[in-house]
Amino acid sequence: MNKAALRKVLPFLEWWPMVNRNSLKADFAAGLTNAIIVLPQGVAFAMIAGLPPIYGLYTAMVVPVVAALFGSS
Repeated sequence: MNKAALRKVLPFLEWWPMVNRNSLKADFAAGLTNAIIVLPQGVAFAMIAGLPPIYGLYTAMVVPVVAALFGSS
């Protein structure tokens, strides 16, 4: 697999080298803000669906990481 194909499958390989201290601070602030909202919301939705609250936590943590690494902006 060549570099172009690999970057198409794993988009974060293209933007990862551009991460610096300033962008990391901004990304951390955005992530913290989202976590404050999404974690309780995930727990609540799991409970509404009749599932254990831990499933809401799993969903709230895993899905955004996968979307950030493999999705586009």
